[in-house]
Amino acid sequence: MLQVVKVRLYPNEAQKQLLLQHFGSSRFVYNFMLHKKKEAYETDKTSILSYELKKLLPLMKKCEEFSWLKEIDSTALQNSILNMDKAYKNFFRRVKNGEKSGFPQFKSRHNSRQSYQSSTATIKDGKLYLPKIGLIKTKFHREVAGVVKTVSISLEANQYFASINYENGSKQVYGTNNGKSIGIDVGVKVFVYTSENEVIKHINLKKEISNVIKAQKVLSRRKKGSANRAKAKANLAKKHLKLKNKRNDFLHKVTKKLSENQTIAVENLKIKNISKQAKGSIENPNMRASAKRGLNRSILQQSWGKFFELLEYKLERNRGQLIRVDPKFTSQKCSCCGHIEKENRLKQAQFICKSCGYVSNADYNASINILNAVGTIVKAS
Repeated sequence: MLQVVKVRLYPNEAQKQLLLQHFGSSRFVYNFMLHKKKEAYETDKTSILSYELKKLLPLMKKCEEFSWLKEIDSTALQNSILNMDKAYKNFFRRVKNGEKSGFPQFKSRHNSRQSYQSSTATIKDGKLYLPKIGLIKTKFHREVAGVVKTVSISLEANQYFASINYENGSKQVYGTNNGKSIGIDVGVKVFVYTSENEVIKHINLKKEISNVIKAQKVLSRRKKGSANRAKAKANLAKKHLKLKNKRNDFLHKVTKKLSENQTIAVENLKIKNISKQAKGSIENPNMRASAKRGLNRSILQQSWGKFFELLEYKLERNRGQLIRVDPKFTSQKCSCCGHIEKENRLKQAQFICKSCGYVSNADYNASINILNAVGTIVKAS
C-alpha cells in the first residue's frame, strides 16, 4: 500500500545552496520544455511527446550553455518534464470537457514555494539521502518502513520539507465506522452544526490573520528590489505558513472525528458563486459591497472546500461516504412539518416555522433537512 509522510529537513549551508540549484534547474527545465511545446503547437498544431522532450536532456548537458545541468539529479529534471506534460494535457482535457481551463504558467523564481521531485532518494541512518546533495538531517515523526518511490522536496518560508511516497508492502487497511448517518451544515458563525445537535466552533485565527495583515503592510512600504523588501517578503511567507499550518491542523482534527460516521450528508455548495462580489445597482454599483466583501472573506477563511475534500477521503478510508445534496431551501424548510417559507428564518440563528410553530436553532434545522434529503427521514429533537 502506498503511503505519504511529510517530514522536516534541516540542511546545512552547503546543502541549502545545492537545494536552491535543484529548485532553479527544475524550474528552468519546466519553463524551457513548456516553451518548446507551446512553440510547436503554435507553429503547426503538433504536440511534442514527453518522451521526446526527455531525450533532449542528454543533448543539453553536452552543450556548454547548459553543462551546469550535469550537477543536478537527473530524475529531478525528468520529473519536471513529466509534471509539465501532465499540466499541459490537463489543460486540453478541461477544454474538451467544457470545464474552466487555464493554460500552464511559466514558473517564477519569486514564488514563496519552490519544489522538485526525485525518484532515487533513499533513507539511510535516520536521514534522507538525496542524489547530488547527500545525507540531510531529517525529523521523522513516524516510521517510514518500506520502499521509497518518490520524494518531493519543497522550500516554503525558509523551511525545507520532504514528502516521501513509499510502498509499505501491506494491503490496503480500512478503518471502521459507527454505522451512523448524519447531516452537517457549515456556516460563518459556527463552523459545523450536526444533525445530532453537536456544535463545532471556529478555530480562533484572529492573531495569525492580524500578523499576516501587518506583514503585508510592511511589505507594501518597502522599495522594490531592496534587501529590506526581501526580508519583509520572507517574514510575510513565514506568517502565511503559520496561519496555514494552524488551519490545516484544525481541519484534520475535525474531519478525523466526523469521519467516524458511516455516511455524512453535506450541501453541494458552489463556493466560488457564494463568494462572488456584490453587484449592487445601476444607481449605486458599490451598494452592499463592503458587507459582502466581509462575508466573502469569512467564507474563504473557513476553507470549506478543503474541509469537504479531507472529509471525503477520510470517510472512504473508513468505508464510509460523503453525499452532497441540493442546498435549495435547506435553511427555509421546517424539519418538523416540511413547510417552506422565507419568513421561517428571519434571524441568523433562529428558526420559527410559520405553519406549525416549531422553534429551533436555524443551523440545526438545516442539518436535519440536509440529512433528510438523502432519503432517511429524521425528526428534530
